[in-house]
Amino acid sequence: MTLDEPTRAFLERATATPPLPPGSLPLKEFRAAVESLRPSTFDRIELAEVRDLTCPGPGATTVSARFYRPEAGTSAPLVVWAHGGQWVRTTVDLLDTFFRHVAHRSGCAVLAVDYEHAPESRFPAQIEQIYAAALWAQEQNGQLDCDTGRLAIAGDSSGANLAAAVALLARERGRLQFQHQLLLVPLLDTLFDSASWRELGQDYLLSVEQLTWALRNYAPGVDRRHPLLSPLHAEDLSALPPTTIIVGEFDPLRDDGLAYARRLEADGVAVKTIDVESLLHHAMVIPKALPQGRVAVEAAADALANCW
Repeated sequence: MTLDEPTRAFLERATATPPLPPGSLPLKEFRAAVESLRPSTFDRIELAEVRDLTCPGPGATTVSARFYRPEAGTSAPLVVWAHGGQWVRTTVDLLDTFFRHVAHRSGCAVLAVDYEHAPESRFPAQIEQIYAAALWAQEQNGQLDCDTGRLAIAGDSSGANLAAAVALLARERGRLQFQHQLLLVPLLDTLFDSASWRELGQDYLLSVEQLTWALRNYAPGVDRRHPLLSPLHAEDLSALPPTTIIVGEFDPLRDDGLAYARRLEADGVAVKTIDVESLLHHAMVIPKALPQGRVAVEAAADALANCW
C-alpha cells in the first residue's frame, strides 16, 4: 500500500507532534477543538430547503435534526444520517456543508440527526434517538414531503456504528422499513483487534487508546460483543436492507467493514463494498485538506442516488 502525495504530506504534518493522551483535555475543550476543521470542510452549496426541526424522541423526549432538501417540487428519497465523532463530539452544524454536498449530489433529502453526546447520554440512548427520528420521518411524510417508501439509514465512523445498530433494531421491532443502509468508514467492532488495527492503529490518526477512552464515555460496562455496540458480533444479519459499505485503504477500521460485508453477504443481504485508495479515517470531513475524502463522500452520495 502506498499513500498518495497529498495524504502522505498531511499525515507527516499531523504526526509531527505526538498527540495528547486520550482524556487529557477537558471534554468541553475536546469538543471545541473540532471547530478548527471548518475551513477544510466542503464549500457551501445552496439547496432548495435547509431547516432545523424537532422530532419526537424516545418516551416523552425530543430529538434535534436538520433537514436538507436538494430540489423544490420533488418527492425525493429520504436518508436518515447519523454523524461520527466518537459518540462524544461533533455536531450537525459543523458538518453542514458535508450534508449539503451529500444531498446535492445524491438527489436525496437528508435528515441529519443531532443525537445527544456521551457521556451526558449513554448507550443505547443515541441509537433510540436516531430510531425515533427515523420512525417519525417514515410515519408522517407530510411535514417533510419526501418519498418515505424510499428510506435509507446512513452514517459515518461512529455514526455508522449507530446506523448499523438502528438497522438491527428496526429489523427486530418490525415498524421501521429501510430500503438501504449506507455505512461510510464504519466502526463495527469495539474489540479493536483486526489485522488493519494492528497494521494502522498507531500512526494513521485513529488509535485504540482514543477509541477505548471514547467507549468508556459511551458504553461503560457494556459487553463489547453486544450486537448494538459491535454489530459485527450480531448472531444473525439476515433480512437487513441492501447495504453499501465504504472503507479506506489506510483506515484501521477497514477490515471490520470488509468483515461485516462478508457476513451480510453470507446471510443473504445484497452488499456493495467500495475500498477508497489512500483514504485516512477522518478524510471525509476535511476534503480540502485530504482530497480522497471527497472521493469517499461522493462515492457514498452516488451509492444513495442509485440504490432505489
